[in-house]
Amino acid sequence: MIPEDLLVEILLRVPVKTLARCLCVSKLWATIIRSRYFINLYQSRSSTRQPHVMFALRDIFTFSRWHFFLSSQPSLVTNATCCIDNTSLTPDCVNGLICLEHMHRLWIYNPATRKGVLLPQSAPYKPFRKWYMGYDPINCQYKVLFFSKEKLVCPYKVEVFTLGGQGSWKMIEVENNHPPATRGVCIDGVVYYGSHTAHGLRLERFYVATEKFGNFIEIPVEASKFYGFFTFVNYQGKLALLVSKNINMYDLWVLEDAGKQEWSKVSIVLPRELFSYDLVWLELVGFVAGSAELIVTARDQSYHLYLVYVDLKMKRSNTVWLGGIRCSYRPSLLVLTFTDYVESIMFL
Repeated sequence: MIPEDLLVEILLRVPVKTLARCLCVSKLWATIIRSRYFINLYQSRSSTRQPHVMFALRDIFTFSRWHFFLSSQPSLVTNATCCIDNTSLTPDCVNGLICLEHMHRLWIYNPATRKGVLLPQSAPYKPFRKWYMGYDPINCQYKVLFFSKEKLVCPYKVEVFTLGGQGSWKMIEVENNHPPATRGVCIDGVVYYGSHTAHGLRLERFYVATEKFGNFIEIPVEASKFYGFFTFVNYQGKLALLVSKNINMYDLWVLEDAGKQEWSKVSIVLPRELFSYDLVWLELVGFVAGSAELIVTARDQSYHLYLVYVDLKMKRSNTVWLGGIRCSYRPSLLVLTFTDYVESIMFL
């Protein structure tokens, strides 16, 4: 019989899909794989592996279907992971799990195991709602931050759901309840998103582990002028504001110190010679995790969608054809990019 510590070491090297099958081998194997110790250890090792790029493409005909694809570096092999219907609001992907709305219910889906779970409803359906998913890397916990209200003039009710916890929503108190306004990004256990205030757009912080909100952060005045043309991204492990100035020029505002509210600015120009001249509507959407390599969406004259990985320092690029998938006039209108995807061992 294999010693248990050796068995754990072997299982840690097994892909998530294979681990799901290993649950059926024996009660001992299932106990080990589902243990908090094993899950934490597996997730910590996964975070050191080369992340992939997960991107979601909205169906241009129904607008209620999202196609999810996975692109790996450096092989650049692109695989379809799933297709989800009846979802109207923008999905989110954090640390390997996808959160989206399905028939007015929040649904968590794991592409690695191809299993999903519907979250319980906290209250009757409310027309005004917004959610963000976060991940606590210390305790290896996923949480959903949910805002909802009945009427436009009412304040938002704020709730948190812990995946794998007690299975119920927890109400949290918020002193300055400002309406969420942008997509969010989770970095090192902190969910960042923009909110509307009387003084304009500000950056909010939600700490996943403590379920507390931090002090808001002022967005640079120069960047705030481009509201509607920027997005929050993860740049080398730091929160950054990517501002689109025109079709090939961008400003990247990097949050260097949240406490001191210090930002640095990097100007980016996409050299046309690094791209095939068959491609049009080049739009920078993010960065490869842990590096300054750019990820650009583009389309050709037939509206086929492409991803282009660009290394400005080495002055080279790699183009990925996405199997004939067609997009809209502007790819970024229907394409979401999650640049730090890693497989999750969460068995839903």
